Amino acid sequence: MKKLIMCLISILALNKTVFANNLVEIQTSITEDKTKAIKIFESYEEINETELKILLFEDFEQDSFKYTKNSVDIEKVTKTDTIKATETLDVILTKKEKEKLSNLEIINLFQDSLPYEKDGYKGILQKDLSSLKIEPNKTESNTTYTNQTITLNEKKTYYGLENNDYGLIPKTITKNGVTLNLVDANFVSTNNEAISSVANTGVGTLYNCNAVYKGSYIKKIPNTKTNVIDYKATMEYKGDISKEIFEKNLITVSYVGNKIVDLTVPVVATTSGGILGGVIFLFVKRNVKVYNLINGSYQLIGKCKLTQKDRTINLTHLSIKAQSNIYKIVIDNNIYQKLNNQEINITLNNITKLQKLQNQVIDVTF
Repeated sequence: MKKLIMCLISILALNKTVFANNLVEIQTSITEDKTKAIKIFESYEEINETELKILLFEDFEQDSFKYTKNSVDIEKVTKTDTIKATETLDVILTKKEKEKLSNLEIINLFQDSLPYEKDGYKGILQKDLSSLKIEPNKTESNTTYTNQTITLNEKKTYYGLENNDYGLIPKTITKNGVTLNLVDANFVSTNNEAISSVANTGVGTLYNCNAVYKGSYIKKIPNTKTNVIDYKATMEYKGDISKEIFEKNLITVSYVGNKIVDLTVPVVATTSGGILGGVIFLFVKRNVKVYNLINGSYQLIGKCKLTQKDRTINLTHLSIKAQSNIYKIVIDNNIYQKLNNQEINITLNNITKLQKLQNQVIDVTF
């Protein structure tokens, strides 16, 4: 008997059944006296107590016992997620404090550890002594100006002058908005007739003048000095932080088992002459449960019978309750043992599928 129970548990464990809320049956165990059974389901979705109460856990029959749900318990399984974290604290130092204190004394101004709690993560971070940084925090600027004399020079050449008279050339010119004065002029004579003709002077001698101009202006040169008012010392705190992350729910359903009363009723037919004899069996146990995939989960839509003589499971009369063409058929252990590795027929309307019986649970699609 123990071997039979263990074999059945193994079969059920390998053939997981999916229920609402993505529940997956992962284990079934039955006590030796068959009065108690436990089914364990797992779900990777969050399920609260209210949802748990409305989940459907059907009673089931096995080995001439009917198991009725007694209680449902849920266990939340979590895992610890650990990551590295870094936080920074700062301390403001006056200019005198910065000059007076050594780096070690500044480090001692910071607390040794820092509690961390953010986004569900918790931990204690420790002070990283090598991370100390001291930088100016607040500064003020003072700008003064000095005058600088900028000198500009410009050379210009004047062509085709009638004579070497200074009155023929400008005494001042403008460059970049600065007035430049004539400081030197050098006249050079030329006998170029072409130049004379162009100048239309009627004389044979013309002059070119190379002039030099010079001027200056005052430019203000800024001189800015920055004064540090105070300093900011920063320190890093590092360490591991962790939080509990939901992994799955384990749902344990306990059942109470009761022996199924044999409903096979012998009826003795009589006449006025006495007993005609013979036992007529009026009831044959329906030993096949039929489930249909409805809204993402399998729901029981009816039962039918399977015998050694009649090896046909007819789904036609049950299909009125079906909402899809996907069925799951669960066969009672007694008839399964008798027909194991034998062929049976599964019929829906005018379609018949031949199935070799190698498992108590059959998935079939029409």
